[in-house]
Amino acid sequence: MKSPICITSKKFSFLFISMLLITSQLFAQVPPISRGSRALIQTDVPTDVAAIRQIYQQINMLKLKPQRFTYESPGCVEEGVVNYFFNDKTIVKITESGSIGDGSWVKEYYYNDGRVVFCLESIVGGPAIGPVTKTKYRYYVKNGRVIREMENDKVIPADSKATDILKIAGKIYKAYSTKKFAEAICN
Repeated sequence: MKSPICITSKKFSFLFISMLLITSQLFAQVPPISRGSRALIQTDVPTDVAAIRQIYQQINMLKLKPQRFTYESPGCVEEGVVNYFFNDKTIVKITESGSIGDGSWVKEYYYNDGRVVFCLESIVGGPAIGPVTKTKYRYYVKNGRVIREMENDKVIPADSKATDILKIAGKIYKAYSTKKFAEAICN
């Protein structure tokens, strides 16, 4: 007959090892921003989206250095604002906002190794007389291609809007050196 102490210590050992395995997964390191493309080498969309979300969260947890610029372009934007956020000397996030007529928007672009990985677009607008609508679009990007587009909380097929947002993400990133924001955003 086995003593209760041996059974208890076996159970304890099993529980201890199980907890170690579980906690090691919970506290696994998020790949650093500088190694970004390696974090997204898998082809499984849910896995890629999870990796992009980790990069998004990591960027938003950093203490970033902002630089703010304003611009206007008749027929395109009134009171346009572009904010570049730096981790050391590297652009990791750009926000762009503006309004025209009865609508306004805020777009956030997240970059990893100089390549856009995520865009978040919030649009508020409506007719002067009528209800105001609020819409959010999310674009998950891998290797220069939108792998998931969402409107509010619904996954939708990537369309020409996704293609346009990717073009703007590249242009606005490069516009930091030229300061030609209207050209990057309105064309």
